[in-house]
Amino acid sequence: MPKIKLRAKDKVIYDKITEAYEKTEIVQRQRELAAGRWDFVVFGHAGKNQTVFREGFAEHASIKRAPIYIASLAQSGLTDVNGIPIEEFIEEDIPEKYQGLEIIQVDPLRPLTIIKKETYSGKNGEDKVCAEYEEANIALIRSPHETDWMISVMRYLNECDQNFPDPVQQAFSRRSSNLFSLRQTGPSSRRLN
Repeated sequence: MPKIKLRAKDKVIYDKITEAYEKTEIVQRQRELAAGRWDFVVFGHAGKNQTVFREGFAEHASIKRAPIYIASLAQSGLTDVNGIPIEEFIEEDIPEKYQGLEIIQVDPLRPLTIIKKETYSGKNGEDKVCAEYEEANIALIRSPHETDWMISVMRYLNECDQNFPDPVQQAFSRRSSNLFSLRQTGPSSRRLN
């Protein structure tokens, strides 16, 4: 089944990722999924009665219309394996606290693209976002803090993968397992599987 593996540079970042993942709330799921595309609006509190929301999508990367999959050939506990910097996976708007994260494996490969970012002021910012998008065919994701948006989107994608497994991945792996279990593989690796 599809997997996401991240390596954090220290335990503080690992703990932040774990907390963001666990506290993410999926308010609304996309009603009709298009093959290879997941539309989302992710929003979170930004302090001073502000809510930041981002509208975007994850799209299965392809070469000449063939979907791209990444196979992990390294042993999962190794710490000297080079990963892909998160900056290459998410082209813009990476919170400072998550800069330097390395992606060890993302399968299938779905870069995240943000097409709109806005800030609502006032106590009802989250309500405004939900009201604006409640009729749209788009996922609404509440992030614990606006800077955790990409972790929250990854959780949503993980839930989509659990409910609608990828047929190519199923062909390679006939066993059922958790796609994104948040566990540490070793004290020095700070890796999320």
